[in-house]
This record gives sequence, C-alpha cells and structure tokens, in this order.
Amino acid sequence: MAATVWNGRITFGLVSVPVKLFRAVEEHDVHFHLLHDSCRTRIKLQDYCPYHDEVVQRSELVRGYEYEKGKYVIVEDEEIEQIAPESSSSLDIDEFIDLKEVDPIYFERTYYVGPAEAGTEKTFALLTKAMENKRRAGVGKMFMRNREYLALVRPGMGGLVLQLLNYEDEIRKNEFKVSEKNGVRQKELELAELLIDNLTGEWQPEQYKNEYIEKLEELIEAKIEGRKLTVHRMKPKPVVTDLMKALEQSLRKMGAKRPQVRASHKESEEFPIENYDALSVHEILQQADELSASERRKIADYETKHKKRKTLLGKLKRAAA
Repeated sequence: MAATVWNGRITFGLVSVPVKLFRAVEEHDVHFHLLHDSCRTRIKLQDYCPYHDEVVQRSELVRGYEYEKGKYVIVEDEEIEQIAPESSSSLDIDEFIDLKEVDPIYFERTYYVGPAEAGTEKTFALLTKAMENKRRAGVGKMFMRNREYLALVRPGMGGLVLQLLNYEDEIRKNEFKVSEKNGVRQKELELAELLIDNLTGEWQPEQYKNEYIEKLEELIEAKIEGRKLTVHRMKPKPVVTDLMKALEQSLRKMGAKRPQVRASHKESEEFPIENYDALSVHEILQQADELSASERRKIADYETKHKKRKTLLGKLKRAAA
C-alpha cells in the first residue's frame, strides 16, 4: 500500500469520518545527478556562509524573513507552532458545491482518501455514496506540513478523491481575455467549429504517453549497453499565416465536409434537397434530375444568393429554362 501523507478526519455537521490521504499521482521522470567532469564523482551541495567564508551545519541555521533588502526578522519554530490551527488533523467541510462550479485552474495536487480505522468503512462508504448520488463536492480547510490548505473532496476513481486548491488571491488575472470585438468572421468561426467537431472523441487517457521520457530512457539504456541510438526527427509543420487557408487545409486533410451555410427558416423548411449545403456539385446534380423546373429555379436562386458555384448554377439554369 502507498505511504500515508496525512492522517485525520473529515467532518461535516456532527459526522466525523477518520481518513488517510495517499498520493494519487506518481510522476514518471528521469533524474540526473551532477558530476565533476574530470573524475565523474557526484558533487555535494553544501550550506555556505559568505560572511564567515565557511560551510555551516544544518543545526546552525535559523529561519529568517527578508522585510527589506539585507534586513531579516528571525522566526522560531516554537512561534510558528503557537499560531498553527488548534485542530491540525481534521478537514472541516464548510459547504457542498457542484463540482462544475470550480474551474480546473484552482486544482493544485490530488490525493486518494481512504478509511483510517478498522470498523469505519461503512461510514466512509456512506459519505462517498451520498456525495456521488447528489453529485456534490465538499469544500473546507485542512492543515498539513506547516501549511493551511483549501481542499475539495469529491467522489471519483471508484472512491473519494481530495484536491488541494489554490486560493482566490493566488490566481493571477488573465491579461488575454477575448474581446467581443475580436474581428472573427462568421465563415471562419463555422470552419473552426467544424474542425473541432471532426476532432471530437471520447476521453481515453491510456492512449497518451510521455514519448520524450520513453526516448530518454531508451537513450540511457543504449548508452549503458554501449550502442548508438538512431533518432528520427519529424519535419516541423509549415506555418500558415492565412487563417482561412489553414482551416480549410486542416478540414481537407481529414476529409471533412464544409459547414452548412445557414438559410432562413422558410428556405430550410421548403428547400427541395435535404442537407443541400453538405453535398458536392455532383451529388446535387444527381438529385436535381428528379426535380421540377420551379424547384431547380429555387436552388439556382439559393446558389446565386449564398454559394455561387458557377458550374452548378449554369447547369441548373439551363435545366430550369
């Protein structure tokens, strides 16, 4: 079982549930050590005092806060302990909220929550099931490792998950908000929406791998075995400065159809050919053979007003004559 990082209680109302926190995320990274180039010996980082020009021991260090340049106030461990919350081993839920109200920018770290004592599994399951049925998350404060956290407890991953949250004053203001007067044309927006639709799928996290870490591990393994690793680099994608051209090329590459031009309610209701704007010229001409002259004129009028495909327009007008 994973190591416990916090042991305490979740409380709401008069209910108290003993719980433990476990890390929910394990980083997969490759760590390097710094070596002295000439002898390949690992270097040591030491605490150096430039005033005395000597290395000092950890026991000689104190905690100081710089309130002016070069001026510090010393804060003792005992003083910090005095102002710590009275209950440092409980998460008191102040309110239950809809999780959709919390923007992911507030999420900091994630932990799994588990029952801490034998015989409390039923209480733990009751809390989990009740929150799951109501689709609610609990928000409150907890104290852990000399820091007070804002925490959110929610049902997830088959149990309870705790998210440490950033406080409101820790979220920086967005300097790049999109203005209503953004210059985006309706045609560009329709193409962009169609591109999003064609790239929309179900979330499958297992299909995403950290390819850089995999290549780095492969490189290290090759060097240990004394062989050279052959690296095949992909050509960079060309930069397209024309937005419309970039959208159209993207859609053409995936074989997507152009977005439907919106007709008026009357036009769409009485139009002779269903899904007209999604069809090619060839497909339209095939269906046009079965239409009356008045219906062909209606399509020709629509083409003149909206799409203006000259080849199709000419053939429709000749057929309607």
